[in-house]
Amino acid sequence: MKTSKGFRWFLNIAGGLIAFILLGAVLLAFVKISFDLSKYKGPVESAASFALGRNVNVGEKIILTTSIRPVFLMEGLRIGNPEGFRKGDFMRMKSARLKVFLLPLLQGKIHVAEMNVKGLSINLFENKQGAVNWVFPAERNVPAETRNESKPGSPSKQPQNKSNFKLAGDSLVVSKLFLEDISVNYQDSKMTSPAQFRVDECDGAMKAGQPFDLTIKGQLLGESYVTTVNIASLEEFILNNRSWLTIKIQIAGTNFDLSGGIELEKVLRNLQLKVSVSGDNLDSLNQLLKVDLPPLKAYSATGTILLQKDRADLTDFAVQVGKSRFHGKMNIDKSGSRAMINIDMKAPLIQLDNFDMDEWSPEKNKPARKEDLPDPDKRVADISQIRELFSPDVLKKMNIKMDVTADRVFSGKDELGSGNLTFSLKDGQLLFDPVHLNIPGGEFFLTASLRPDPSKPEATLKAVIKNFDFGIWVRHIKPESDMGGVINLDLDLKSTAGRKENLMKKGYGHFDYSGRLENLKAGIVDLWAVNLIAAALSKEKTNESHINCVIGRWNLKNGLLTPDIFLIDTTKIRICGKGQIDFNKKYIDIKVAPTPKTPEYFSLATPLQIQGSFTELGVGIQSGGVFGTAVKFLVSPVTVSVGKMVSKKLPADGSDVCAMPIGMDDRSAKSPGGCK
Repeated sequence: MKTSKGFRWFLNIAGGLIAFILLGAVLLAFVKISFDLSKYKGPVESAASFALGRNVNVGEKIILTTSIRPVFLMEGLRIGNPEGFRKGDFMRMKSARLKVFLLPLLQGKIHVAEMNVKGLSINLFENKQGAVNWVFPAERNVPAETRNESKPGSPSKQPQNKSNFKLAGDSLVVSKLFLEDISVNYQDSKMTSPAQFRVDECDGAMKAGQPFDLTIKGQLLGESYVTTVNIASLEEFILNNRSWLTIKIQIAGTNFDLSGGIELEKVLRNLQLKVSVSGDNLDSLNQLLKVDLPPLKAYSATGTILLQKDRADLTDFAVQVGKSRFHGKMNIDKSGSRAMINIDMKAPLIQLDNFDMDEWSPEKNKPARKEDLPDPDKRVADISQIRELFSPDVLKKMNIKMDVTADRVFSGKDELGSGNLTFSLKDGQLLFDPVHLNIPGGEFFLTASLRPDPSKPEATLKAVIKNFDFGIWVRHIKPESDMGGVINLDLDLKSTAGRKENLMKKGYGHFDYSGRLENLKAGIVDLWAVNLIAAALSKEKTNESHINCVIGRWNLKNGLLTPDIFLIDTTKIRICGKGQIDFNKKYIDIKVAPTPKTPEYFSLATPLQIQGSFTELGVGIQSGGVFGTAVKFLVSPVTVSVGKMVSKKLPADGSDVCAMPIGMDDRSAKSPGGCK
């Protein structure tokens, strides 16, 4: 069957046209040809502005380069702020280069082989109404049946669970993403200037079936950092401004982990994140934070932070330093007339060896050169700021309640006990009530309060230590030591001062202590009052005296601290003191004199005087003491012989004074034997 001439002509033309199109497609696929599309950027800007709900401008050019993987180049992109915000750019981008796969593009999908962005600047802003400029109204283009909208009265839908941690579809895929020279600025309506953050480079990918991940590298205050970000569902993140994410940061030898659901529109008003911080040495953060942190080793902290309007909660909080463990919760509520802070902490185990600070102290590294010394004006300003924190006006702005419980406390292998602490700040009054510790051999109780109110200042301090075995503390400092003993304390002071430097000046009450000591040698004290010649010639140390006890019962009134009894008892002598400490004049005037328990021939027993200001204290011989000692020394063969026959011998073990009670009961001023 023959075809007509016209039909053959049509087939030739159609075949040639198809061949021409195929040849053109092949040429466009394999031959790189650049097209300047800048004159068509108007429709592109209009479409993008409608889709994003804000002004979009391409300041420079748009270029398309054909190939099997077409390349789009865009320069000078600017995206403005939405309505309700000040004029300006939300984002500026110097250049963006996209290389896409051709076949998926023909199917209506965007599969990006490479995406390179340079000079990206993002400005985040929150206005007075609490709205933010980084939320895009992408849902206007999403069918109503697919939107994640909550019906009135129904609970808001939370971001998807991290178990579905993957890119949901393949309509948008980026095999390789690289950004460099990035700056992010944040400012709210109360800030005079924005907070700035810079990123050197960022690379990542968003592939089908996998989470959207980014790796960010840069420098922060001289420290290199690496941050990885994983977003569970890019589709949910783009269409609904929400998703589940994790952020991991490594900086200055420290690891920070954050994970949780995020809603961009509510991120500043409702945000829940699980936070983790860990490191080998806490002081590795010194350079970054410009502080001098203690050298704590093998530390970690975890917790869940929930931020809402006028409220912040920290739950499942756990801290570990070595073997020491703490856990608890904290919340801050600012919805009322004054902020309320609640802290509840428990420590199943505290090992004091984990908090060995070596030689660290906040005052350790003082400047050696004059030019390194801090500015005096700045130091005065810093002190003023600290005082301002404890001013009545500031303290009345918040209420605080804190409970801390320790189940077991160790120092090496020695168990020190347990205890609890309750601290509160209410109506401008600081209060510790109570602090109760079960210490080795006994107990410790403390209550304290401070109301720095200029109209009616008040401070109280009560502390009682019963039978504390201080040998454990001695062994903590010097493990090979065999020194020990029991310490008791009874302290009850009140003051009408509003500042700590005036507490003792306007205070009254008593300050009593006693200590029965073991294996503490008196040493050179023996030469002070025993037979000088015999002590100097003796080569035996078996008869060396030991300190039995220390007793002090002091009264404070009108800034004067005076002793009813103040003595040190050894196996051979008893040292008694009297005088006063004047907190008004910051002056000490104490006289101490030794008395041999057995009258000794050729004994010095010269009274000493401790006298001077708090900053320039001196120890010397009491006026007339040398002459009196010389006379006693010369006539001692006579006076001592008589004394041995008629005087009552003081007990070598100090049994007449070492069991003396302390506290408000039986505060007799009667001098014990050997004291005048």
